[in-house]
Amino acid sequence: MIRIDAIDLFLLQVPDFDAARDPVKDTLLVRVRAGQFEGWGECEAAPFVSLAAFVTPESHSTSQPIGASVLGERLEDPADITRITQRVAENSMNVLQAPHIYSGVEMALWDTLGKKLEEPVYRLLGDERAFPKQPYVVQPFASAPEHTYLDMRRIVRAGYRAVKTGWNGFGGGDFAADRDQLAAAREGLGRDGRLFLDAARVWGNDVATARSYSHLLDAFDVEWVEEPFDATALGAFADFSHYHGRKRVAAGENVHSIAQARQLLDIADVGLIQIDCGRIGGIAAARDVALYADQRGASFVNHTYTSHLALSAALQAYAGMERHSLCEYPMDQSSLSWAICSEHLLPDGDGTICAPEKVGLGLPVAPEAVQKYAVDMEIRFGGTLLYRTPSIR
Repeated sequence: MIRIDAIDLFLLQVPDFDAARDPVKDTLLVRVRAGQFEGWGECEAAPFVSLAAFVTPESHSTSQPIGASVLGERLEDPADITRITQRVAENSMNVLQAPHIYSGVEMALWDTLGKKLEEPVYRLLGDERAFPKQPYVVQPFASAPEHTYLDMRRIVRAGYRAVKTGWNGFGGGDFAADRDQLAAAREGLGRDGRLFLDAARVWGNDVATARSYSHLLDAFDVEWVEEPFDATALGAFADFSHYHGRKRVAAGENVHSIAQARQLLDIADVGLIQIDCGRIGGIAAARDVALYADQRGASFVNHTYTSHLALSAALQAYAGMERHSLCEYPMDQSSLSWAICSEHLLPDGDGTICAPEKVGLGLPVAPEAVQKYAVDMEIRFGGTLLYRTPSIR
């Protein structure tokens, strides 16, 4: 029987970060060691506070460090991960960053267990096969429509046929400028391309303004609009979903619990739920939402803009669900996130990707990248050393 011997956290950061060049400034990787096996995961949250939540001194019985519920625990089968997840939920209920840090830990547990049992994670979750997913890439609007057009042409030449765009002032009141940007995106992508819009919560709780954009989205065949409102504006979501069309409204990237995700499906009545398994509590939590969305007739898609390690983890959650066939795909090969893995999930000849047919998450972490970008740091509480950057070896 193996037990969890060690959990190592690596805060990685781009030393000369440039927001115009680098899509990701930093991230938090998690390494689990259990017997002869080693697994990796990634947290999609503010890395320093996530790291602190793992090592924070105990305040009381429901404010324990996340590590206290995981280290030393048995890791023999999926039921062990379920049990550990419940321990974390009970013992760290009042550590509000717990779902974020545990997401990376849980991914690493599945990666480790898959290697021990010699199975891909999706099979450990009960799926017999992994169905292909169409990747969509993220490309914000450029500073001018003519540059947006050129960006879309570049993406099409790279072989991608689905794009999510938005940001850079869209929805802020200049309706003519917004129309020009959508027109450029559609022209560059072509009539057969799939176009999605991230409104980035620009309308707050203002349903009337969102409604005024509905015909513009229709004019350029925008399949769905993501996050038009603040995450807590459930009533606004429901109103707009009924007006614009339930299957054309998406939300969910910011939720950090299964209960929150279900509220978006049940109360906000969104037709497409986007879950980041690096925030919600890990792969099993994301799978729970995917299955519930399927029951509700909604669509499930991952939210992933960091590494392909995180991408593989996201795919495991709904690999066997054929109807849910979209996948958010990080494509920037110059980024910190790309460097994390020594192998990547590349589109097949038909332009689709699948969860890897390899044990665990199926993607090795590049130790040289971890060593290059790891921040050398310590966390002390009084005279007690709580954390020191571990060795990658």
